[in-house]
Amino acid sequence: MEFLAIFLAFIIPLAWTPGPVNITLAAMGTTNGFKQSLKLILGLNVAFMLQSLATGLGLARLFSLYPFSFIVIKSVGVAYLLYLAYKISQMKLQDKKIPLDFSNGFILSLLNPKVYMTLVLMFTQFKNQSETFGGIFFLSALAMSFFFVGNALWSLFGSSLRRFIANETVFVLQKYVFALLLCGVAVYMALH
Repeated sequence: MEFLAIFLAFIIPLAWTPGPVNITLAAMGTTNGFKQSLKLILGLNVAFMLQSLATGLGLARLFSLYPFSFIVIKSVGVAYLLYLAYKISQMKLQDKKIPLDFSNGFILSLLNPKVYMTLVLMFTQFKNQSETFGGIFFLSALAMSFFFVGNALWSLFGSSLRRFIANETVFVLQKYVFALLLCGVAVYMALH
């Protein structure tokens, strides 16, 4: 029971706070609705599970041996966030759709340095639980379940804003706010 309390205190803030994925999901929920966001959420979580298993099985060691590999992932991730921000900023009211699907979610997760930092921390902090493949799988699935819930909540939050974007002015403001937030996250990631 103590493990679960500590794990929740660790994973919930990391999974549910604003970041590139959650901001993208809020924008997607606003423009496409929750149901259309499910493919993106599924892609994010399949990739997360694979990243988690890979990290638990040794990817973290690769990052420590070859720090440049993490810098490459981080740099490509920043570029991808800027690309998503651009796509959001170019939307028109009559479009009202962000064409993101499973593959975009998969790529977004793979290029998200926050995911790798979270996983390295998780497997370091919960080393006793991750000494076997079963333990690595358990931690990965548990973490993914909280990321899935966080993803769904952000998409639902965005979806709750849908009725407000029928107005052109509100729509333009909303798309630029989400695009600027993604740019801000990209700049933050590039500098840290």
